[in-house]
Amino acid sequence: MAAIPIPTTGPAGRKTLGIGVLCGLAVALIWSSWSVATRFAVTTSLGPYDVTFLRFGVSALLLWPILVRKGLGIQQIGIVRLLVMVLGAGVPFMLLGSIGMQFAPASHVATLMIGTMPIWVALLSGLLFGERFTRQQLGGMGIVIAGVICIGGYALIANRAAGEWRGDLLFLLAGLCFASFTVVQRRSGISPWHATALVNCCSALLFAPIYFLWLKPHIFTAPPAAVAFQVVAQGIAVAILGMYFYTEAVRRLGAPRAAIFGALAPALAVLIGMVVLKEVPAWLTIVGIALVMCGVACVVTGGRAKPH
Repeated sequence: MAAIPIPTTGPAGRKTLGIGVLCGLAVALIWSSWSVATRFAVTTSLGPYDVTFLRFGVSALLLWPILVRKGLGIQQIGIVRLLVMVLGAGVPFMLLGSIGMQFAPASHVATLMIGTMPIWVALLSGLLFGERFTRQQLGGMGIVIAGVICIGGYALIANRAAGEWRGDLLFLLAGLCFASFTVVQRRSGISPWHATALVNCCSALLFAPIYFLWLKPHIFTAPPAAVAFQVVAQGIAVAILGMYFYTEAVRRLGAPRAAIFGALAPALAVLIGMVVLKEVPAWLTIVGIALVMCGVACVVTGGRAKPH
């Protein structure tokens, strides 16, 4: 059945645009709040392994009907793409981010992991599939690199004793992991919901035995309120609501305009982190965050280069 076109003009078009903007803002708020919530968890009563288990265990319980209906899709996706998707957005991605949050503040994860994902996606698309970039996109990548240098330079030189540079490096690697999932998912032919169910259910099946048999779970000894909060933040807000709002934003606004809202996450994370975690970034870090946001906006709005 052909998809029903989304109106772009008139009252219906304005309504569609307005809903798309609200969905995009919701995505930015959810992503930034997730970075603050995870940072709070791994620096208080829970550890990286606990939030990783809650992220995939809870979402798997909610998403398994989709996987049962759709199946693994190995014939359509291929085993290599399946592994890249499960590893790229699964346990390795979550562990890199949550372990990094033990060293660096929430503003860094929102900038270096979430903010740079579009850049990693663009680079992987260029290297693997020969996608060409416009001058605006290349300039945006340069601005992002300058921003990362500002943030990483401060962490490595002025704040080396705190070990923030370790977290920054892990955030960049986590962003690369998720970007690999994004690139493969786009070319897999399966829907975002099917991909989300696939990643979360497979990750839960693989990680749950390791978590309970070889690691030290803290979910039974931590305050119940803290565990319940992370259940909502990890397993429902990010994995379910974040995906829904993002796919709706893409459907109503288009991928480039929807991606712009991800660039708002670093600024929102700074504001939320200042209030909740009392983390006030240094001026050089603020400059780096602003540069990354501007660079990402340039990349996602730069269009496509014309082939020679």
